[in-house]
Amino acid sequence: MEATELFENAITWLQGCYADFRFFTERDIVWTVQLHIYREIENQGLPYRVFNDHTILPRIRADLAILKGDSIEVAAEFKYEPDHNRRADRGGDIWPSKLDPSVVSWNGDGSVEKDNQRVNDFVDQGKTRVAYSVFIDEGGHFRDRVPHPRGEWADWGCGVSVLWSRTSGGVSGG
Repeated sequence: MEATELFENAITWLQGCYADFRFFTERDIVWTVQLHIYREIENQGLPYRVFNDHTILPRIRADLAILKGDSIEVAAEFKYEPDHNRRADRGGDIWPSKLDPSVVSWNGDGSVEKDNQRVNDFVDQGKTRVAYSVFIDEGGHFRDRVPHPRGEWADWGCGVSVLWSRTSGGVSGG
């Protein structure tokens, strides 16, 4: 199994069982995907290792990286926007100031746009064969936005939308 298939299968798995989880932050999603990939590597005896916060470029780390030996086969950046209906002042479990106006920004430093550009840089600079940007928009707060270049929206049901991009060898696609 290729590392790209391993990663994409993990995202498909997450989509299928998303309602079984209660995420609070981006790191919860990264941990869940990392643990799933780790178990798949172990169960299938695959020649990979999976890491979070793995250095890709000087002072730039990927949220998740799948390595084969010392070669970074896949790098992924994640963003997560909880459903705004989960605000604690509406009986939910996310503190209101966390969602005011949102957890993530669409453009600028630390944004969905920046993650999209970062994964392109990982591949363009030859640091990884394939890179992904995954933005889980749990309540559809950003769903009406035009995707950044190479990005494509997917609806996972229950109001969850995912902006997904894949970059490989200078050629990108959804």
